[in-house]
Amino acid sequence: MTPRGTYVSLMMRSSGVVVVGACATGAPLSASISIFWGRQRLLGINDVFLSFKGESRMGRHAFSTVASGSLGIFAGVVLDVIVVAMFGMSSRTDAYFIAVTIPLVIITLMMLQATRVVQPLFINKRQTQGEHEGWNYLNLIMSGGTAIVATCSAVGVLLSPMLMRLQAAGSANDETLLATRLSIYLFLILPLNFPVVVMRAALQSFGIFALPGSMKFFESLFKILLLLSVGGKLGVETLVWGTLAGTLFEVVVFYLVLRAKGFRFHSVWRWKHPDMIQAYTLMIFPLAGQACAVGVESLTNALGSMLGPGNVTALRLATRIIESFAGLLVGSIVIAAMPTIAESVATRDSEATRKHLQHGLYLLLLVSIPFSIWLAMVNRPLISLLYERASFSAADTTLVANILLMMIPYLFLGRFRGLLEIPFFAEQDTKTPVASAMVSATLFVATSFFLVRIAGVYGIPLGRSFGYGLGAWFLIYLLRRRIGKIGFGAVRNVSIRICGASLIMAVFIWVGNWLAVSIPLHGLAAKATALALPTAFGSGALILSLFVLRVLDPTLIKRAWVAMERRTGHWLVPNRTPHSL
Repeated sequence: MTPRGTYVSLMMRSSGVVVVGACATGAPLSASISIFWGRQRLLGINDVFLSFKGESRMGRHAFSTVASGSLGIFAGVVLDVIVVAMFGMSSRTDAYFIAVTIPLVIITLMMLQATRVVQPLFINKRQTQGEHEGWNYLNLIMSGGTAIVATCSAVGVLLSPMLMRLQAAGSANDETLLATRLSIYLFLILPLNFPVVVMRAALQSFGIFALPGSMKFFESLFKILLLLSVGGKLGVETLVWGTLAGTLFEVVVFYLVLRAKGFRFHSVWRWKHPDMIQAYTLMIFPLAGQACAVGVESLTNALGSMLGPGNVTALRLATRIIESFAGLLVGSIVIAAMPTIAESVATRDSEATRKHLQHGLYLLLLVSIPFSIWLAMVNRPLISLLYERASFSAADTTLVANILLMMIPYLFLGRFRGLLEIPFFAEQDTKTPVASAMVSATLFVATSFFLVRIAGVYGIPLGRSFGYGLGAWFLIYLLRRRIGKIGFGAVRNVSIRICGASLIMAVFIWVGNWLAVSIPLHGLAAKATALALPTAFGSGALILSLFVLRVLDPTLIKRAWVAMERRTGHWLVPNRTPHSL
């Protein structure tokens, strides 16, 4: 059986932002996107994680994306280090993080829409109607989309004073004025991002993944260069000009690479063209989920500003660390699970859907449990090594480290909710995931207001975790009503083994901490040792324990060596699912 329509599942976390997306019915759209996914024909999530062969094009693309994404994460961390060293956790950095919130949400939405909507339709145009029609489609979407984003940006410029006063409710007037000015600049830059995300999706359709994956790296690099050269004179405003420089660089580079493929840009203004209507119809419904994301982030900014200068910055620094590692490691599991689960839902195979969900949970636990324990035990050395210098004090380290500790449950709960959303999208039901997002947002608002009175700024990450936890429970309840008992208990035994390996890791981290304290070092060397030694001890113990407890197959070492000989790198992956899967 084939579904009556198709789905577009949009799930991405960026700086704490959650975006959920839409579906639509209709034969032409269904055929277009189905062709795209059909060509990739998922081998199943087992194959995605267990059978990355050296010759696999998907494996090479995944490796390229992870490698370039890692560069972006590294550059982002370096940028944060320089920012807090120059400005500390002050009202100026609060103003920047408040101003960038809404534009960042919009960029995230555009990136997701380009990848999940524009890319498959562009591929279908090229393959069924030829290169010329494919390029015409790209010009049509880029012209109309840029005009629409420019209109929205103009509205954002006009509303910036009101938006900043709402988000900086507890801030001084100078901070609010600075945030307003930065917000206006960022909204004016926003239209340039639409052609960037569309060309990024087009490049990926040609098998070019490393360059598009370097977007964050380019932007952070320009910000770093400008901060080091004129940051003392322009202040945090330098970050905005770095954003502009990085975006212009991406436009030029992406266009030159596409031009070598045969693309020539020319504006096409056909608002009633069927392709235009088809693509942008898919981009309407996600606004409901987007409104939840904007509301959650705006409330976080408002509560943080009411608690005093620097709290918004502390929340953003902790969130960036969580999202960077979670997006690269835990988030990749959800992304890989999407088409596999969608395939079983499309064929009405409830048993296969349950097994894929069980295996997805298994993989989430395999990554998130050890990482959460590691983060809980080394959060303070990590923050100290990254940020504690110049204007960033030891008290600031304590604040950010404690917030990071409170955010650890969100590391798993956020991605688990994302996993549970997939079957609903696959059934062309976007109302349920959006309802779950609204439940999470409502609970976050209610609990945050209550917890902030008790725990201060730490109530905000606790409220986020509580909202995501109940949102995930809500989806489990609705999913059971559709497909029956999911059978998450099937992963109980292997989860216990993962926890056992993680506890062994924790013991060795403690030993590493004890040794690090006893070594007579000072300054940067002491900070690096306090993080590196426990991490090395814990990582070695974890890997060995996973093999001893049969979570990982010992033959995996041999397969990894063979893969290395073929000059292909791969992640360590689990040998098998539980016996009941």
